[in-house]
Amino acid sequence: MANWELKSCCNHDQKVFMATIGIFTVVILALWRTVLLMPFKLITVFLHEASHAIACKLTCGDVEGIQVHANEGGLTLTRGGIYWLILPAGCNTLSP
Repeated sequence: MANWELKSCCNHDQKVFMATIGIFTVVILALWRTVLLMPFKLITVFLHEASHAIACKLTCGDVEGIQVHANEGGLTLTRGGIYWLILPAGCNTLSP
């Protein structure tokens, strides 16, 4: 039978870590639709699009361009490379 008591599950550092993660989660959810998080969201979009570009370059393709839009969307244009490694995350490509 499972023991669901939490008396001895965590030391002080683990409790502080879990409380910190909980607080950050609540703060992020509260600020999600505000302008304060916009720069972080755009950096995340850029890193996502950069991963497409890196996959393209690693498979001997050419990156035609990367676009990051203010509406938190992005686009990576590639030519060549191995599409089945580049495309899984939704990258758009140009014809070879």
